[in-house]
Amino acid sequence: MKLLLENWRKYLTEGRALEQYTTLISREIVNALKDEDLRDAFKQNEQVYFKLTIEDILENLEYVKDVYINIASGDLVYAHAKYEFDLDATEEQRKNSDITVDIILPLEYDNSVFSELIPELKDSLRHELEHSVQSTEMLMTVQKEIPEGEIWKTLQSAETYYTNEAETKAHVVGIYKKAKMLKEPAGEVLDEELFNIYNTGLNHGYTEEELEPVMRKTREYWRYYMQGRFPYAEIDWER
Repeated sequence: MKLLLENWRKYLTEGRALEQYTTLISREIVNALKDEDLRDAFKQNEQVYFKLTIEDILENLEYVKDVYINIASGDLVYAHAKYEFDLDATEEQRKNSDITVDIILPLEYDNSVFSELIPELKDSLRHELEHSVQSTEMLMTVQKEIPEGEIWKTLQSAETYYTNEAETKAHVVGIYKKAKMLKEPAGEVLDEELFNIYNTGLNHGYTEEELEPVMRKTREYWRYYMQGRFPYAEIDWER
């Protein structure tokens, strides 16, 4: 019982810390996007790639060495992060892992885009920070089951990916962070994310009938995990 309590305290403490790191890193990204020199470079080149200078923030994140930002022009506002580590990495090799954040913005964006960008940014960052504290063994289960990231190669591969333990945990904590930002019930934000995944499946040529059992099973896994990890997700935004 004592060991269980210690693990639970560690679990809660680590989760809250990663929430704080998500906020700090996203704030640095937004500050960079507000910089006039960066905006001018973006207008001229239609793409900007750089490393955030945030060593003070990252020093206590053992398995995140650097955060890179890649901004490209487009007609929408979009953010997607990815945690990059050596396959079958040793503990020492994991310390050289990075997070890359891909952002799409209109070429002449103004500060009004941030109300849309920040929830997406925090969702994706929190997702990848969760991966950063997962064991290499857990992360490798996804890599082995879905080689080369071909999630939608088959319906089975999509189901395997979205119900995998590593991805279930990362998706749920990202959704929870986004729900807090939007001050919306986490269950509703979860269902919105599942709807986006469902549409992705349709775009890959699968039918509604084929996708229905995949989405139902994914929803069951995600909601079960959310209810266990965030029992007050629907009402308490101060946790």
